[in-house]
Order: sequence, then structure tokens, then C-alpha cells
Amino acid sequence: MKVFIFHCWGGNSRDCWRGWLADELKNAGVQVVAPEFPDTMHPKADEWLKEVRRNVDKFDEDWVLVSHSLGGPAILRLLESFGENERVKAVIMVAAFAKELGIPEIENFVKDEFNWEKIRKGSKKFILINSDNDPYIELEEGKRVAQLLGAELIVEHGAGHINEGAGFTKYPRVLELILKQNHP
Repeated sequence: MKVFIFHCWGGNSRDCWRGWLADELKNAGVQVVAPEFPDTMHPKADEWLKEVRRNVDKFDEDWVLVSHSLGGPAILRLLESFGENERVKAVIMVAAFAKELGIPEIENFVKDEFNWEKIRKGSKKFILINSDNDPYIELEEGKRVAQLLGAELIVEHGAGHINEGAGFTKYPRVLELILKQNHP
């Protein structure tokens, strides 16, 4: 199994729980790709996708894609770009959203309508995790995206944005979900 980790807006591959997750996965013998996406404060979806393809030319069912916050729409755009024979094992999106949040710097990821049919074909399974008190992403948005993807939705209670500011420097639930994909 291989895992590709997408970081958030303004973040990097090691902050929040992502560095801990990468280390835990590597210790478990999992190949991890967790790049630093360009211009993280003023990100462009097309530049982020180029960075993905610099790291992985073609995805297959050995891959699990994991995201936090803005990494979610980045994964959705990646799945839209998949070729005919590309499909991943699972997508796990933490603090998932797919609409404008009133943050001009990131609206280029979500302003165009998503091709949900093509996105759904790009992964065998979708799991979304949203908090019931996220200050940026309402739980209703997580429910909406989960419904559009036919995803399992896990609701974290009182977890804020599921980031360092909310106390998440480790996130065992995500690690467990990823490792389960090897033995569904």
C-alpha cells in the first residue's frame, strides 16, 4: 500500500497531525508521499496538481489518498484528471469541503463545478471526517460532499478544524482507517 498525503492551505507536510501520520505509516512499512505544495498561502489548483504528478505519474489501486481541509478539493480535482485506467483504493478526507468558504485565496480550487460522476469512478471507497464545530466548514457541507461521493461520513464531536489549533498533533483514527484499507 502507498499513501499520498495532501496538506492544507497555509500548511506543510509536517504540521498538524500529518508529520506524525507519515512517520507512523513509514514505521508500518507503508510507502508515503507527502510533498510540500507550492505557494501554500496563495495556492493554485493547477500548480498543486502538477506537484502531485511530479511525484506520481499514474495512480493505481495500491494508493490511498489522504487530505486535510484544502487538500480535499485538491484530491477531487486530481480524481477529475484521472486517465481511463487510473483508480485508487481509497480517499480519506479530513475537514472535507467542495464549495467556496469566503476565502478568496483558495476559491480557485472550488469555483468551477466538480464532475462528481468522474470523481466517484476514481476511487473504490471514500471516507470523510468532519467536525460538528469546525469554525470554517459546517458539518452540513461534510454531509453534502459525503452524499455526492457515496462516502462514509465520520463525525468528530467538538474537534474544531481537526488541526493543531484544536489539539490534533496526532490523529490515530486516520492511521487506523488507512491501515484498514490493507485488510478491509
